[in-house]
Amino acid sequence: MAGTSYLNRMPLGIAGSITRLRDLTTEPVMLDTTQKFDKYGYAGKYDGDKFVPLEDGDSVDKVAGILVRPYPTQSPSDVAYIGVESGFTGDALKRGYICVTVTAGDATSAKKGDPVYVRVAGATDASPLGSFLLVPDSTAENTPQLTIAQVMGPGDAAAGTGKGHVEIAYNI
Repeated sequence: MAGTSYLNRMPLGIAGSITRLRDLTTEPVMLDTTQKFDKYGYAGKYDGDKFVPLEDGDSVDKVAGILVRPYPTQSPSDVAYIGVESGFTGDALKRGYICVTVTAGDATSAKKGDPVYVRVAGATDASPLGSFLLVPDSTAENTPQLTIAQVMGPGDAAAGTGKGHVEIAYNI
């Protein structure tokens, strides 16, 4: 029988997936088709009635939740491809545990209770706005600590990048 054997641990999860289904509060949100999230599991804010990605120069106080990966998945780019331009909804995690991709720091050496930082300025392709980091940027104002979030333990490493996924507790 063909298959994959996990000798040490299984992959932690998929970015934006809720990891503990009993302990959470999510809120249905209206997404803006003109301001799309690049990935699930990024921090977002409200712009009027719509939940949108952070913009360059936002403060960490603007973070209103984390975009949850729905199942079955309809990514914003897929929905845009088929021409849906209004009424696009999603879920924002308001309180709970979620798997996120970290764009700086070694996920495999993360420890329970470690701080979580969020990029609010100085975005790069590898670390877009709203992404999470385990270590702050050299310019601290670009990646303030999200004090209502903490790491829940070691994560996994994405092949070839040295970065991966960690579970964070958000607003618990």
